[in-house]
Amino acid sequence: MDIRTKLVFALVAVSLGSMFALGSFSYLEARDLLRDNAVRQLQALAESKKQDLEKVSVGWRDRVALITTRRDLGANMAAAREGDAPDAERRAERILQDAVAAVPSLRGISVFTPEGRKVATTGIDPDPDRRVQPASFWMADSPLVYENVDRDPDGGLVVTFVAPVRLDGTLVGAAKVVLSARELLAVAENYTGLGDTGEVLLARRTEEGDALILNPLRHDPDAMLVRVIAAEANADPTVAAVKGLEAMWRRGAMDYRGVAVLAASRHLREFDWGLVVKVDVAEELRPVMELRSTMWRLALSLSAFAIVAGTVLGLYFARPIQELAEVASRIREGELDLRAKPRSEDEIGLLAETFNRMAAALVEANRELERKMRSGPP
Repeated sequence: MDIRTKLVFALVAVSLGSMFALGSFSYLEARDLLRDNAVRQLQALAESKKQDLEKVSVGWRDRVALITTRRDLGANMAAAREGDAPDAERRAERILQDAVAAVPSLRGISVFTPEGRKVATTGIDPDPDRRVQPASFWMADSPLVYENVDRDPDGGLVVTFVAPVRLDGTLVGAAKVVLSARELLAVAENYTGLGDTGEVLLARRTEEGDALILNPLRHDPDAMLVRVIAAEANADPTVAAVKGLEAMWRRGAMDYRGVAVLAASRHLREFDWGLVVKVDVAEELRPVMELRSTMWRLALSLSAFAIVAGTVLGLYFARPIQELAEVASRIREGELDLRAKPRSEDEIGLLAETFNRMAAALVEANRELERKMRSGPP
């Protein structure tokens, strides 16, 4: 292999190696940056959803307090306890009907004496057989308590709260208030920022430790209060979320479809619900895959350029040496007056000049020897 070929191969190898190292580093850095950005976005969405749901909860509390703090309701509850039951119960029922008519999200109210006797009711009661807490529970100035979440007869979702009813600071009863969860579902069904596959899961923990889904899902519209994720599904973030874990799953998480996902979980302590915001790994990695394809195309283009440029440069740099070798060969074959042409002022030009001086000296020495041989011995 002559020097031209070696030089061409060396230049091409160095160019390709440098581009490969630079491309690999750039790809890995960009990939990690895209993944970190996806993780931060998912974390931010999960926290935002949690705050939105807490705002919904505050609105529910305000509506319940608006009803249970009404003085006329407390007065009628006190009268019902003291023996004026029929009139007091009718008046209490009219108050409840007015409240349901005035508050669109109010689906039903029932009021009870501290002993648990129902005084009046209006609207729906998803669990009419469920008794409210006994009077002793409310004596310590307890606030309202979340009771349960159920399916609305109209196909939606309702949440039930129980709150004390007091008159001048004295406990006179308790109210079971049923509110529509439309606002909650609106938060869960808002997929802004979640691409084509992302979704939000709300779930509560069952007695068996499983996760019961509370909202319709993007990939399973009929999941509300139907789909159950078994507690044994350790890779599913929803199971961890209903246990109170707030975390970020970068890898290894599988959702109810058996699909790998990136997920962030939050815990809604007031309701003991789990919140999961997730998106398919395949979708989040799509920009990474597109970046890799772009890098490959760029690498192939640069490789072709490096091969051409390396070949041209190799031939260019090797040309003076090749010419010097050719001159030396021709001098050896008898062209004693032939000399190399210095083409530059660098080391190769210096080599050509040195070669010319050596060639001239050798030719002169050879001619002097021939003259001595022709003249004979002295």
